[in-house]
Amino acid sequence: MKKKFVPILLFMAVLFTLFTGVGQAATTPVVPKLYLNDQLLTPYDDPQIVNNYTLVPIRVVSENMGYEVNWSSATKTVTIHNGQNEIILTIDNDIALVNNNKVKLDMSAKLQKGRTTMIPVRFVSEQLGLTVKWEQTTQSVFLYKAADPEAPAATPDPVETGSITSIQYDSSFGIIVNYDGKVTPNNPFKLDSPKRIVIDFPNTTYSDLMSSQFMGAETRIPVADNPYFSTVRYSVFSTNPATARLVLDLNTDADAVVQDNGAGVLTISLTDPATTSPTDPTPPAVDPTTPPVTTNPGDKIYNVVIDAGHGGTDPGAQSINGRWEKEVNLSLSLKVKALLDKEKNIKPLLSRPEDKFVTLADRVTFAKNNKADIFISLHANSNPTSSVTGTETYYTRDSSKALADVIHKHLVKATGLKDRGVKYGNLHVTRETTMPAILLETGFLSNKGDSEILFNDAAQNKMAAEIVAGIKEYLKLS
Repeated sequence: MKKKFVPILLFMAVLFTLFTGVGQAATTPVVPKLYLNDQLLTPYDDPQIVNNYTLVPIRVVSENMGYEVNWSSATKTVTIHNGQNEIILTIDNDIALVNNNKVKLDMSAKLQKGRTTMIPVRFVSEQLGLTVKWEQTTQSVFLYKAADPEAPAATPDPVETGSITSIQYDSSFGIIVNYDGKVTPNNPFKLDSPKRIVIDFPNTTYSDLMSSQFMGAETRIPVADNPYFSTVRYSVFSTNPATARLVLDLNTDADAVVQDNGAGVLTISLTDPATTSPTDPTPPAVDPTTPPVTTNPGDKIYNVVIDAGHGGTDPGAQSINGRWEKEVNLSLSLKVKALLDKEKNIKPLLSRPEDKFVTLADRVTFAKNNKADIFISLHANSNPTSSVTGTETYYTRDSSKALADVIHKHLVKATGLKDRGVKYGNLHVTRETTMPAILLETGFLSNKGDSEILFNDAAQNKMAAEIVAGIKEYLKLS
């Protein structure tokens, strides 16, 4: 009997294992696909099928459909407006309010993992005037927004379109958007649950190279060293009209400042909402009659902070020959310090004396703690178009403009590159410091000629000498 019983047990164990595997495979959740006007959407969180009803993240309504959404954590309610109708959904409540009328739901809104609000897509879409179709074979939901019936039919005027060629994060500048043609972003707007800033680029596509890289789906850039936001996301928001969308996931409340710095470059930086107006990044007026320094220095010692941009795990831009921006910045800063050490009225201070990562906040704190009279941040530029060349200087506060003008004049003389001018820039180190502070972009590492100059030791010595000459001129020490 024992001999027969053991094989039977083994057979039953194998059978149980097979059926267990089948059972597990059967319970694997299906993630439905979501289309709006035949454009595949890629929500931040996946849609779900619960009891044969499709639930989608609330972001789909706000970011993809463009409707106003408000979330109340106190009452656990979501309020959705489309300009005509109002829908109020309550988590785990099968009664909704549509224009203050109670409507019974087949499926209530849910809170996923305590953070993501999921709503029944068919009910909400149909209440907002969308057509909803379900395709069983592909497990897909198709949403269609009808054209405004009251809008007069007309042949639209031809619109000049632009193309985004790259989107990248720079720890000093924020988000850098390079583009071709005409690109004019809409004013940034904020959304909650979770907090984020959305910037749409109407009449804007992505270059063929970018499109081939992310295939029209959402692309994310994680950000680890910015106090305001943690992730940059971009995608195609609409194909008709062509609209690109950029989303910043916030760590805290903030305002976005968008600037067009010329030569097909937009910069997007975030600031405390109490200290800036995001819709008016116009540089402050400068009184040209105000001299930078008028007193006789005598025995006065001026503390000058030389800030080598990037460093350590933050290498900055890569040069066309494969080297990194942090190398140029550090090498030049050491040469400037060596020359300033010879000046009896100047005490040079390096915020980054070696190849290590230093936060922007720590650079500002270093300058403040050392009671710096001048703050100069050294950087090198980059652009997807390798023909772009030149030297430029940035300032933020009125008190820094005179310093920027003087140093830039000397730096252009040293590099011999195209003079790209002195520009207003809403940059952390030039904004949060309290002394005259500027940021130098010595040249473009993406340009072969510029890169050869920036990595040339003799050229660096010349740049260092002219930066020191500019400092002395500004301080009236020459």
